[in-house]
Amino acid sequence: MRTRLLTSMALLAACAALAALSQGTPALALGAASAVPQAAAAPAGGGPVYSHFAYSQVNVTGDTNPSALGSPTAYTPAPCWVEPRFTGADSYHKGDPQPSATGDADSYWWWFVGQEPALAGVLGRIQGLKQAVNQVFKARQGGKGWWWVPAWINGGLNGYSCAWGLVHMLNFSAQYLEYLFPQNGGPATPGHPIDGRILAALARAELALPPVQVFTSPAAGKPGDVNLPVWVWVRYAGPERPADTASVPLPGGGTLSATVTTSPPQVSVSVNTASARVYNNCGATGSRYTGNATAAPPCGVTFLAPSTHGPYTITVTARWTVTWTDRTGESGTFRSPPWPVPVQTGTTNVTVREIQAIN
Repeated sequence: MRTRLLTSMALLAACAALAALSQGTPALALGAASAVPQAAAAPAGGGPVYSHFAYSQVNVTGDTNPSALGSPTAYTPAPCWVEPRFTGADSYHKGDPQPSATGDADSYWWWFVGQEPALAGVLGRIQGLKQAVNQVFKARQGGKGWWWVPAWINGGLNGYSCAWGLVHMLNFSAQYLEYLFPQNGGPATPGHPIDGRILAALARAELALPPVQVFTSPAAGKPGDVNLPVWVWVRYAGPERPADTASVPLPGGGTLSATVTTSPPQVSVSVNTASARVYNNCGATGSRYTGNATAAPPCGVTFLAPSTHGPYTITVTARWTVTWTDRTGESGTFRSPPWPVPVQTGTTNVTVREIQAIN
């Protein structure tokens, strides 16, 4: 059961003040960026250059692209969630409140209020509020539960707005955090306790698929001939099977994590002309030239007409299957849609000439 901070008339007044200030709050859950300003640059809880996680202890390691979450056009997971931050032993400490996102639960409550200066100003004028809030956290000091707090993506989407909408949606507007018994996550829906599915989605959003480098024989810049095959193969500018892991520490020790892995890539070839015979038994890397100029390659193309209107373009596509598993044993596959198709492409141009017969 959630612990409500509505334990005194002062807090009832605080809730009324909050309601007056947040008539538009439900829109925040829909990402109304204009309703609440974006949070200022926040100390990240993740790995190197992980500025896209604000006030979160989520860490993503492996083959990652931290800029992915900053793209407003990319599919992203829930832009906010709640994650475990404090044990019952860190509900309150002498000297509170000292507003801080990392101190204890009491300090966090006051810190979150402070993210909205107008609200903080109203609450600061309510007589007895500070003492009433402190008393609630004091009552939980030393308990066996955990305090769960909002965290969000700080880039691309307005995750800060989502966090405020989340607080309203979960109906703990007057407390900004909730006290639950220890658990390893909850339903995989936006705004609920972080679990393996949410962590897997964050890891998938950050997964870096390696760029594809295309090679041919005849080599790029050298002409090919009508009815003679062009062999095609690729190299990857990174791990052929990228993987990454998202994790969050649990207040009682240990971590909750999910790992995203990829299948061997499947390469395919296409060309921008119908006057060609394409060979698509490419596997993960295509087929290098074996020395037989007339043999049909497993991976490549034979052009049936010269490129009289400019070079032909060969496009090579590498496609992966992306799956996940978490520490509880739950697993799944990322489907497209809604996720972007996990592909990388590379191109090369080839000029094809007509072989001149010799009489």
